[in-house]
Amino acid sequence: MDSNKGRNIVIGALLAAVAIMAVGYAALAQTLTISGTASISSTWNVAITDITEGEATGSATNAAGSPTHDGTSATFNVNLVKPGDKMVYEITVHNGGSLNARLTGLTVTPNDTAATGIYYKVTGVTVNTTTLNAGADNTITVEVGWVATDTTMPAQKTQPLTVNLTYTQA
Repeated sequence: MDSNKGRNIVIGALLAAVAIMAVGYAALAQTLTISGTASISSTWNVAITDITEGEATGSATNAAGSPTHDGTSATFNVNLVKPGDKMVYEITVHNGGSLNARLTGLTVTPNDTAATGIYYKVTGVTVNTTTLNAGADNTITVEVGWVATDTTMPAQKTQPLTVNLTYTQA
């Protein structure tokens, strides 16, 4: 019986050790929860903020008052009286956001310079080169005119112009 008593003591000691280890593990084991919030604090705000009438050449005038703009578009109407007349406008694009921008697209319609009649010329910016830092301005110059070498009345007397500027994050 002495051997059974020794064995029972060993088994009891092992059970006590396991119980102590289980309690110790429970006391030391803990679930950690990590939580957080991510937010974007930058802003994007590239828009037309001004359009000014430059100097008129010849008898050119604004046909319907001053040029206007509404944030993403600028409108003007030019009255050309004779060959050589032209009007120049300066359009200001402002980056009111906190991200720098790059001009990645410039589409002018009509896209070819007229040999006769009404022509358009858009200058001041270059695709994939012109940048617009936060808080800065780009100035685009639009020239509208009647080809000076015309000797006859053109068949098309009205020509709409569309200029699309695409800015993306630099």
